[in-house]
Amino acid sequence: MRSLLRGVALATPVIAIAAGLIASCADDAPWLGGYCDTDADCHNAYQDIPGAVCTDSRCVCVDPDSHICCLPSESRDPDCAVACRPCSECAPGTEGCAPDGGVDAGCQSDAECPGPPSPACGAGRCVGGACEVEIHPGPIASQREGDCRRVECTTTGELLELEDPSDIYDDGEPCTYDSCGEGGPVNMPLTQGAVCPGDPQRMCHVGACVACYDGDVTMNDCSNGLACDGVLCVPPHCTNNAVDPALGETARDCGGLCRPCADGEACVRGADCENNVCEGGRCAPPSCDDGAQNGDETGVDCGALPCPRCPAGQGCRTGAECDSGICWAGMCREPSCTDGVMNQDENGVDCGGSCAPCR
Repeated sequence: MRSLLRGVALATPVIAIAAGLIASCADDAPWLGGYCDTDADCHNAYQDIPGAVCTDSRCVCVDPDSHICCLPSESRDPDCAVACRPCSECAPGTEGCAPDGGVDAGCQSDAECPGPPSPACGAGRCVGGACEVEIHPGPIASQREGDCRRVECTTTGELLELEDPSDIYDDGEPCTYDSCGEGGPVNMPLTQGAVCPGDPQRMCHVGACVACYDGDVTMNDCSNGLACDGVLCVPPHCTNNAVDPALGETARDCGGLCRPCADGEACVRGADCENNVCEGGRCAPPSCDDGAQNGDETGVDCGALPCPRCPAGQGCRTGAECDSGICWAGMCREPSCTDGVMNQDENGVDCGGSCAPCR
C-alpha cells in the first residue's frame, strides 16, 4: 500500500503507516489517513492531503462523502498524489498506489481507456480490466465521393489522405470526359459539335448536350449563342434584323427557332425567352417563384441566391446548392449515413442521431 507519512512534533517525525490502513472506495469503512496532531500535519512536506483535517490523530476528509485517494490516471505511480475526492474520481482500489509496484488499478469501462490518435480509426477498449487500443487500418467507412481522394487509417491509428484516380466526379453531362487530375476532379468538354454520346439527335457544345427538336415537339434548348435549324443547335442564322414568322420569331431575330428573346421583348411562350418566362406577351426576368429554371438557378426556382437550396432530384453544381449538401452527377441527392457530410439529425459526420453513434 502507498505509505502516508505523519508529521508530528515527536521524537520520530516521519513514520510510515502500516499496511492495511488504507480503505478502498468500494468499502464502507472510513478512510484512516495519515497520523497527525494538528491540521498542519496533514499538509506538510511529508504528506499533503488537500481537503483533509486532523481528527482524533488521523487525517480525514472534511467532506464526509469524499475519500483520500489518487486518480485512476496516476494509480501506477507509487508516489501518486492523494487528495480528498468523490469516490467516482478515485482509482478502483488503493492498491495501485503501493510503493512496491503494486497492482495496476486497471479499468472498468471503455470510457476510461484512451483511443488511437484519430477517433475514426478505432477506440479504446477495457478488456479484462486492462486498457487496449483497437485500430481498424485501411479506408474509413465515410468517404466523400468524387473528390479523387481516399482517406485511410494507418496501423498506428492516424488518418492519411491519398490520391485515388478511381474516385471520379460524374458531373452528369454526357459531353464531358470525367477524370482525376493533379488538383482533383476534371470534367473536360468533348469536341465542339460532336454528336452527343447515346443521342445522335443532339450535339456537344461547351460540354453540354444541346438540341432544339425531338420528334414533333420543338424544345429550343440551345444556349451559348447557338440557334436552332429545326433539328440541331447551330451557329446563329436569324440575323436579318427582322421578325420572321417562318422561323417562329416573336421579336426581331429572336424567339421561335432563333435565339431566345431578352427581358421585355415580345413572346408567345416561355421557350421564346432567355429566362423561359413569358408573362403578358413579354419576356420577364427570372424570379424564385416563376416555376421555371432560369437565371443562375440549378433547379426549378432553387439553387442560386436569393432562391433556396434545391431538394433531392433537382439540379446542382456543388453541394452548397442542395438541402442535403450532397451533389452527385449534377443532381441533389437524399442524405445518408455514408455521404461524408453532416446532415439529417447527425451530431457529427455520418454519425449520431439516426446514424451510428459517434465515437
